[in-house]
Amino acid sequence: MITALSNARIVTANDIVLGTVTMQDGVIIDIHEGITRQAAIDMEGDYLIPGIVDIHTDNLERHYFPRPNIDWNPASASIAHDGVCIANGVTTVFDSLSLGAWSNGTVRAVDNLRRLVAGLNTARDAGALRADHRIHWRCELPSPSLPELLDEFLPEPTAGLASLMDHTPGQRQYKNLDYFLDRNWRGQMSETEVAARLDERRTDQANNVDSNRSLLGEMAAQLGLVLAAHDDETAEHVAAAHAAGAVIAEFPVTLEAAAEARRLGMITIMGGPNLIRGGSYSGNVSAAELASEGLLDGFASDYVPRSLVECAFRLVDDAHGWLLPQAVATVTHAPAQAAGLNDRGQLASGLRADILRVNIASGLPIVRSVWVAGERVG
Repeated sequence: MITALSNARIVTANDIVLGTVTMQDGVIIDIHEGITRQAAIDMEGDYLIPGIVDIHTDNLERHYFPRPNIDWNPASASIAHDGVCIANGVTTVFDSLSLGAWSNGTVRAVDNLRRLVAGLNTARDAGALRADHRIHWRCELPSPSLPELLDEFLPEPTAGLASLMDHTPGQRQYKNLDYFLDRNWRGQMSETEVAARLDERRTDQANNVDSNRSLLGEMAAQLGLVLAAHDDETAEHVAAAHAAGAVIAEFPVTLEAAAEARRLGMITIMGGPNLIRGGSYSGNVSAAELASEGLLDGFASDYVPRSLVECAFRLVDDAHGWLLPQAVATVTHAPAQAAGLNDRGQLASGLRADILRVNIASGLPIVRSVWVAGERVG
């Protein structure tokens, strides 16, 4: 069936065209200027942009554990999470699940990982997921158990991306050690216990990071998974990740790390909430600063799927001064290219028909309709 969307402001790679998009069999077959009135859906002058590609979101976990120690049916949680994604224009989503994490131990325990993967697959097989869901394995390099976890989980057929993580307190995301300890450990244990736990984390880091990084790089290459660096702080961090095969610099925490990633040809992805909230919640480099320095390529939602559509339109504000096609590309084309998905991320003939209808109301982008592979799903 041929579907035409007309009287739209179509955001292409380099322009905004008042015209018509035509799609058939899940693919865009034509984009042209001018309004087609016969057998076309009137977009009433709203924007048409590509479906958003989110390569890192922790949102599934909050639906699986909606309150502490209360777990939800994982297939049902997957459906609820998918609904949030579609409502906010995310048509391709990499659900981030952690291997070897020492924080959030209950939700990230091995049995729960197995249940979440099974739940995602059950919901997908039932046709209950409207977005294209894949798995992003967040791999905690200091973990002594990571090799066994990689053997079990990394070959999951729906996996498309893995990232090199090191959340040892006192560096990277948690370089402000006192800030981390005050928010997490102090008040829950004595100073002696804090010191013992910190020593344990640092010992794990010293003993396991280098070997686990090499192992993950080798396995990702064998399995065809895209590899990302995460929360890099120094040029040395970036170089080590790049040497292991990382092509994405995800959430660098300093200007130095972002500059080194650019020098090495990596794609730099920042968290959407960083831009929308006006900075990093933990005091690291801001997405706005990277944008102004020409070091920002794209965004991932991190923990707020809604942030991405807002990023696309926030960057055109006077404070940033981006053109809309380039701003939209930060949440569509750039993350799609980073993840190796060359069939989507732009509105162009021959590409997958993942399309959003967006209206601006009171300064906020409102997703009015969503098409995934040419089928209206929202």
